[in-house]
Amino acid sequence: MTDVLVLIDPTAAAVELADLTLPQLPVDDLSAHRGDGIFETVLVRVDESSDDATVVSRERHFARFRTSASALDLPDPDPELWDRALDTVIAEVRATQPERVEFGVRYSFSRGLDSPRGWAFSVPIDESVLQARAEGIAAVSLDRGYDAYLGSKAPWLLIGAKTISYAINQAAGRHARECGADDALFVSHDGVVLEGPTSNLIIRRGDRLLTPDPTAGLLWGTTQRLIFDHAEELGLRADYADLRLQDVFAADGAWFVSSMRTAVALTSLDGNPVTRDDELTAQLQRIIGRG
Repeated sequence: MTDVLVLIDPTAAAVELADLTLPQLPVDDLSAHRGDGIFETVLVRVDESSDDATVVSRERHFARFRTSASALDLPDPDPELWDRALDTVIAEVRATQPERVEFGVRYSFSRGLDSPRGWAFSVPIDESVLQARAEGIAAVSLDRGYDAYLGSKAPWLLIGAKTISYAINQAAGRHARECGADDALFVSHDGVVLEGPTSNLIIRRGDRLLTPDPTAGLLWGTTQRLIFDHAEELGLRADYADLRLQDVFAADGAWFVSSMRTAVALTSLDGNPVTRDDELTAQLQRIIGRG
């Protein structure tokens, strides 16, 4: 896939194409050595019959982007400017790779050094994502290191903000793979199920879809909310709840949901098999695909 990069100057309200293969970010940028910035990743789907490109949950992603900016005391991102950057990346990918029907775009906002800066670039859908959608994943549970609902008492911890500082999330994924699993499931120190390093958890219990309460200490997912918006058409009710590992083990189906992977079935947790619902997996993936 052709690499596409757009640089964003919030101060000048300017957007320009750049070369993703060349150095662009100064090493003293605060996002580079302190993780002082935010990002979102959106899925772009192209309808092969109409040739129209749809950004899945576009408004939700940007709303969360603004919430994250507020949590970090960054300037409020200008919707018109960031829309222009996103559309520029999409147009460039479509022009250079017209056969591409699915790809991602990641956009970021850094405190910079003397002034804030932003950028957006294309993200390919790699084979591991397609395999996870088709086959599901195994996960191990990991202690997140804090009690549930800590964020309401300690907002400076930025729990629920989508920051560039993802070292812990990446480390959790590596640890899971060292354990022979595909991914991790964070659990609060007092035993409440939270989220995956890059995904939200949804389980089915009878006619109900359940997901952890975002205020328990996790990022409120755009894909999870999209699914909950359409639960009724699946004949299901959707609720937020405090879940324990036993609730996942006993579920009638469980999924990690995120922008790029969409909905992937959780096939086992800590070596214990989890019931699969392949029909509902396909339905969830179709709902997300419609945007």
